[in-house]
Amino acid sequence: MKKALVLALTVLMVLSLATAVFAAEVTYEGKVEVKWGGETDVEPGFKDEGDGSKREAKVKIDFTKDYGDGVTAGVKTIVENNADEVKWDADGFVQVERDLFTVKAATGIDGGAGKDFGEWGIDKAAGVGLDLKLVDGLTVNTIVNAGPDYRFVVKGEFAQDLFTIGGGYQNDTVAEKTAFGAYGSANIIDGLTLKAEFGNRKVGDADGATAILGSASYEGLLNATASFYTMKADFGRIISDDDDDEYLARDKARFVADHDYTVLFVDASYDVTDALAVDGKLDYILAVKDGDNEVEDFDDKLSYKVGASYTLDALKFEGWYKAYVKSQFGGKATYTLADGVTTAFEVTQTKENKDADGVFAYSVLVSATL
Repeated sequence: MKKALVLALTVLMVLSLATAVFAAEVTYEGKVEVKWGGETDVEPGFKDEGDGSKREAKVKIDFTKDYGDGVTAGVKTIVENNADEVKWDADGFVQVERDLFTVKAATGIDGGAGKDFGEWGIDKAAGVGLDLKLVDGLTVNTIVNAGPDYRFVVKGEFAQDLFTIGGGYQNDTVAEKTAFGAYGSANIIDGLTLKAEFGNRKVGDADGATAILGSASYEGLLNATASFYTMKADFGRIISDDDDDEYLARDKARFVADHDYTVLFVDASYDVTDALAVDGKLDYILAVKDGDNEVEDFDDKLSYKVGASYTLDALKFEGWYKAYVKSQFGGKATYTLADGVTTAFEVTQTKENKDADGVFAYSVLVSATL
């Protein structure tokens, strides 16, 4: 408690100095949620942290000085409080920007060879980054950090109005991780975009694991994206989605990397009117392999979600059905008390599998986004 009090007083003092003396940029964000609810065979009551109630706060203090002639320096400090855990992080930098290049020395710098794959960059450490702008549209980025066993990333990208191509290589000598990748996108017609990415990742002396990710997206009256990936078991996580992870087959390979997966998935949404919207997700696992052998008894290949929402002034109604091994019917009514402050009533019926009894749950949640 004393440590938390001292830290809170320190933050307040820094904020005061930052705003009054140094005129630093200070931003904050957070959330407060109080939840009451119950379910089948569970008496209703207020929920503690982790079961639905929440308190979060993040303060960002940006001390930056512009010296002119493209030279800047500063320190960015982040103080984050999530429940009873308080984190303090800060990185300082000195940057020089010219027409043909930008060089940045920082106490914490990182990066990665891939793009949409993500979650595989070199670890953050003190180092230097150099961006070379060789010709119009072409940027070559190099990062070197740590030492004496240096980590590095070399990455290039050429971007025009109609297409983008890029690729890179990275080596994390401390974690013994290497990776290379290539990616590209093309705007075929107005609203239609094609994307593709290839990646290879390797840990230590193990064989490299590969993955391919591709998608076609259309934005118009109907917004739709059709995607697929084929991924080796050791490649790691590549798909990042919303909170429906356990109901989406696309995330099977992300959370259970026990086999090689090939997955096709489609997202679509349509605004029927200004107030009424519908959306859906459909996933299908095309292939599951253990090495070169097909896994014959893999039954959980299909997942889907359909939903609709209707907004009437400050009141919003939502309904959905989603299924992947587990299934759930749900409905939610949300009333906006003020900008960023809402109260919601939600009911769901969830089945752990098709033969299980449904569990009925209900909750009331008051939430404020800071």
